[in-house]
Amino acid sequence: MLKKTVLAIATGIICSLSVPVIYAQEHENENVVVEHKMINTLRYYKTMYEATPDTEFMRIVIGSKPENVGGYQQDKRHMSYGFPMAFRPTKNPDEAWLLDSINDSLKLFKSGKLIRKVDLSRMGFVTDFAMNSIGEMAFLNASKGTIYITDKDGKIKNTFSGFESALYMEFASDKDLLIKSPLSKGVVRISIENGAVLGVYEGDQSISCYSSAKGIWGIKASGGTIAKLFVRTTNFTFDNPETIVAEFPLKAYEGVEYKGGEIYGFDAEGNIYFGLIACDMNGIIFRDRIYKCDQNGKVLKEMDVIAKPVMSPGIPRHKIACPDGRIMTFYSDELKYFYLNMYTLK
Repeated sequence: MLKKTVLAIATGIICSLSVPVIYAQEHENENVVVEHKMINTLRYYKTMYEATPDTEFMRIVIGSKPENVGGYQQDKRHMSYGFPMAFRPTKNPDEAWLLDSINDSLKLFKSGKLIRKVDLSRMGFVTDFAMNSIGEMAFLNASKGTIYITDKDGKIKNTFSGFESALYMEFASDKDLLIKSPLSKGVVRISIENGAVLGVYEGDQSISCYSSAKGIWGIKASGGTIAKLFVRTTNFTFDNPETIVAEFPLKAYEGVEYKGGEIYGFDAEGNIYFGLIACDMNGIIFRDRIYKCDQNGKVLKEMDVIAKPVMSPGIPRHKIACPDGRIMTFYSDELKYFYLNMYTLK
C-alpha cells in the first residue's frame, strides 16, 4: 500500500490518462531524468507499462435507498471517505458483502443486486466487520472502541470495549478474533464468548491479522530492496522469533525502495496472497505486484497491476483475497457509483 505522503504526491498531479511525460527527478546527479507514464493519475516507470488493470466485478449506485450504498451526500456524520468502509467476498463467486456504514447497514449483493441487509443502527459508525465459518459476525466501532459480536442474523450477543483506534479485524477461528490495535502495540487476540484477551502479538505495522495453523503472518517492506514474508507462532512476546518464509529482492534501480506491503489473505486451498509496491523518492512506481504463494513461500503466481487511486488511508483494507484466488478491490467515482473490481492472476 502506498504511504500517505507518496499517494498524496501521486494523486496531486492531474494529467491525461496514459500520456507519456519526461520528469526530471530530484537526484544527486541533476542530469538524471526518469521517463514515466501517467495512468489513472499515478506515475509509472517503464517496468510497469504492461501491468494488468483490474476488471469490473459489480457496481452499486450511491444513494440512501436499501439497494444503494452511501456517499458523501448521505454522510451526515462526516465520518467516512464517502463510500463503504469495508468489503468481503463470499464462497459464491458472484457475491460480496459491503459495509454501508453511512446508511447503518451491512449489505450482501449478488451480481450488483441487494439480496440481504443487516441493520447496524444500534452500533454507531461501524468501521470494520468480520465473519466466522458458522456465520457469526464481529463489528468494530473504532471511535467508541467497541466490538459487537452478533449471530448470523445480526442480533447482538456480546459487546466488548477498549479497542479505540483499532484498524481492522479477522477471525483466527470460530471463537477467536484478531484485532489490529496500535494502542496495544500489535495484534490482540480475544475470545468472542467473553472478550477475554488471550494475548497480544506485539509488533509494528508489518504484522497482519491473517493467521493459519502456522501462526500469524506479516510482510516487511518499508524501505530497502528486500521484502520479507514471515510468520510468527502463537508465542505472544515481542521477541518471539519471526520465521522468514520467503524473500523478494528488488532490482537495484538507484533510489528505488519498497514502500509498503500488505497481506490480502488466503484462498480456499490455503495459499497466501500479498502485494508489494516500490517507488523512487518522487513517488514514481517501479513495481506494484500481487503474489500468490504456498505457505512454504513458493511463488505460484505473480502479476504487476495498475491501480485506481482513492484517497482512503484509514479504511481497513484496499484488497482482499477471494476463496477462488481472485483479488477483490474497489473504486468510487464519488458521485454516482461504487465499484467492486477484481484482479485475476494469470
